[in-house]
Amino acid sequence: MKVLVVLTGELCFDGITNSVLNYYRAMDRSGMEIGIVSARGTNEEMRKNFEDIGCTVYPLENRDSCPAKYFVQLIGIIKRGKYDILHAHGNSATLAIETTAAYLAGCKVRIIHSRNSFCEHTKADKLLRPLMYATYTDGFSCGEKAGKWLFGNRPFTVMNNGKEIDRFLFKPEVRKSYREKLGVSADTILLGHVGLFHRQKNHPFLIDVFEEVCRHSGQYKLVLIGEGEDRGKIEEMVRQKGLTDKVIFLGRQSDVENWIQALDIMVFPSLFEGMPNVVLEWQLAGLPALISDVITKECGIMDTVSYLPLENGPAYWADQILHTPLNDRENTKEDIQKRFIEAGFDIKENAKVLKNKYIELLEKSK
Repeated sequence: MKVLVVLTGELCFDGITNSVLNYYRAMDRSGMEIGIVSARGTNEEMRKNFEDIGCTVYPLENRDSCPAKYFVQLIGIIKRGKYDILHAHGNSATLAIETTAAYLAGCKVRIIHSRNSFCEHTKADKLLRPLMYATYTDGFSCGEKAGKWLFGNRPFTVMNNGKEIDRFLFKPEVRKSYREKLGVSADTILLGHVGLFHRQKNHPFLIDVFEEVCRHSGQYKLVLIGEGEDRGKIEEMVRQKGLTDKVIFLGRQSDVENWIQALDIMVFPSLFEGMPNVVLEWQLAGLPALISDVITKECGIMDTVSYLPLENGPAYWADQILHTPLNDRENTKEDIQKRFIEAGFDIKENAKVLKNKYIELLEKSK
């Protein structure tokens, strides 16, 4: 069985790429060949992670700037590799590029996997919906909301963003070590955010919220993990507000599971999301999370997640942060582990489900 996985974003340390890597790392890959297409650039460390588990990585022409070349290259890879299954991840009908290429190359199973509940290029999405619907064979989604967004009333299968549960559970020794790296005192309360510096993640609102927090207490600092096109704007905003000594920019980190151990409260005011991986990871680490109420309730496995309206404004969010108690993370680990397994987010089981689904769809296509 030969599977070609297409990541329509960059191959990097983002939520979608990590989710895909986790699945194939946990999967019994015997009898399988897996190819990974990078459509918008390739982080070499992440490329090595895939190659280390036996995947072939294809960095193609940029899907955005050279769509015609990308399309032709993709057809060639599918034909030469004789791939049985296309599994393309994205959040809009531009996935018709991948499904049409696979159709023309003779690939029988063409899966599109909805990863968000919104897209920014709405005109292209509307234009390409008929072609996407005509050329895909099966729909997957990270959650109900993301599935309804891309497939409407058409059938789709929810594939949970499974996690290596033990990897994220609270570890006091790691917390101590990483707080020392940050150089913060024991009584400093660290607010945290993990995500791309992009309009979707709503960093300006987050900085406004933190400014309000600092007006009421000097006990807090904000840790921002991630990179992106808007990082410079946010750094300038922090400087203008006089918060430079209170906000820590960590950039992109390959060991996010360790850095979040050092944090105390997570804040996530996104404008739109599918099924955010990071919110699941924060809960596994025992962290309280204040997130925008546009995000699906499916990601609230524990009662430590609070859904807040963005329209209530920064002052309201700041007040909620100031009144959020810190969790007893050591004594809740067993309960967290149990509830995540019961909710179907154990990556070992999720990987078995995905492989069985591949086999089922391939048999059905014959």
